[in-house]
Amino acid sequence: MSYTVDPTAILCKEAQINCSSVGKKTVVGDFSRIKGSYIGDYCSIDRQNFVLNSKLDDYTYTGPWNMIFECSIGKYCSISYGVTIGPPEHNYKLLSTHPFIYRSKYDFFDDNETIQQQRFEKKLDIGNDVWIGCNSVIARGISVGDGAVIGANSFVNKNIPPYAIAVGSPAKVIKYRFNEEVIDILKDIKWWNLPPEKIKQCKKYFLQEINEQLLKELKQELTQ
Repeated sequence: MSYTVDPTAILCKEAQINCSSVGKKTVVGDFSRIKGSYIGDYCSIDRQNFVLNSKLDDYTYTGPWNMIFECSIGKYCSISYGVTIGPPEHNYKLLSTHPFIYRSKYDFFDDNETIQQQRFEKKLDIGNDVWIGCNSVIARGISVGDGAVIGANSFVNKNIPPYAIAVGSPAKVIKYRFNEEVIDILKDIKWWNLPPEKIKQCKKYFLQEINEQLLKELKQELTQ
């Protein structure tokens, strides 16, 4: 696999890019580390982030002090500060949860005796246009649907439907951003897949609160 850092990307003070691709006009902040990952175009990774073996698609941004492990994140996502996504798991059914049973460096076991870790075995997928509030934790083995909102300080350990607003620890859906008819149209339009030129042509729809009629007009305009 080839890795490229676009010449227009901005790597700030002591940012580290290891076996990763970074897209056009993407900014990687001070002291952030990107390892084994794909970062799309026009993304913004704020200072002191750690991203491991993950995909962050175009226009997604993160605030500072985030940790992102082994996951797929869609386009136009807004990730606040202090967020942990897909942290490694411990098997609490073993005699101990300490890593000495996994690593020979503690001098209890040889390499051929240690247990093979499956810390990232469960998939984690976050859709497009998702907003994740500060200090939230997104557990492995779930999906967060397109357009969902995760409130600050939430612990998400179950699937979150598209356009749901979920808060708390554990997070629960308290309401939806729009009614069912509007959500159905949004799921059909998938505006995040539009080319930038088309979004510019339709920008009036992004600058006001939406309703079913406006979305029907947008849908008609997109078919012309």
